[in-house]
Amino acid sequence: MTGINVFGTRLLSQLKQKKMSQLKVAQALGVSRTAVNKWTKGGMIDDSNLDRLASFLQVDKIWLKYGEYASGQHGAMNQTGARNINEVHLQESAEIVTWEWDLLTEEVHYSDNVEAVYGIRLSSNDEFWALMGEEAKEKLVSGYSKIIREGGAHEMDFKIDRDGEYRWITSRATGVKGPNGKVTKLVGISLDNTERKSTELRLRKMKQYFDVLLAHISHLVVFTDKAGEILASNHESQAEKMAYPELQGLLYQLVINNQDWLNRLCETGSGQITFQGRKVTGHYHLGSDQQAFLMFELE
Repeated sequence: MTGINVFGTRLLSQLKQKKMSQLKVAQALGVSRTAVNKWTKGGMIDDSNLDRLASFLQVDKIWLKYGEYASGQHGAMNQTGARNINEVHLQESAEIVTWEWDLLTEEVHYSDNVEAVYGIRLSSNDEFWALMGEEAKEKLVSGYSKIIREGGAHEMDFKIDRDGEYRWITSRATGVKGPNGKVTKLVGISLDNTERKSTELRLRKMKQYFDVLLAHISHLVVFTDKAGEILASNHESQAEKMAYPELQGLLYQLVINNQDWLNRLCETGSGQITFQGRKVTGHYHLGSDQQAFLMFELE
């Protein structure tokens, strides 16, 4: 099993070790408990939440998400560790490419599944650099240079273009020291994160849109996905000051207990219901990218 597949296991282990509840993590990060629960089950986590989660738990973020190999802590990566990439303890899969770059010979080797991730069979750095723009190349080169000078690991997302098809790649690398005690080889893993990155960018764009709308609304309004998970809200600015967990719980109950009403809402575009003593007006919308969301006005 690869490091990325046991992210949830490492997170649960850290919570148990530190005797920390999922609710406490959610409150510290300002996210829902449901989100934390999804992470413990191996769900995807975006970069900003990963940074805050690792900082809160006081662990290395790359290790937390991808395991020992990706953080450069694997026992195989020792001072004499000029090992072939196929020998590292990371199973190959259709989603993960392993690679190594020998700084002494300038040779680059990729695992056999590279074409599935990059859309092209790579055998040299020139072919690799040709897939991206100058900005992405400069960031990668800067990160690799830092590894060579200081050791440690480097991670970044970058976009590649293969015959007009854009893909987002997450790549992380660590240095391997040669007989001279200096980093003479870079080894790493890369994976196609197009779906995750596209979702992250879409949600960021949606949040900007929601924030503009919420700034001009005086009553309590919440934007959610179709399952009732909060995407944005102005609850903190309301006189009632409903706590986030209470509000999220209310919306989950609203969606779960009123499926017939919700289905009609999605068909007609709007509707009203009285729930737990509150008058709730719901609106169904499709964003510019055809992603559905709900807007609830609570009185």
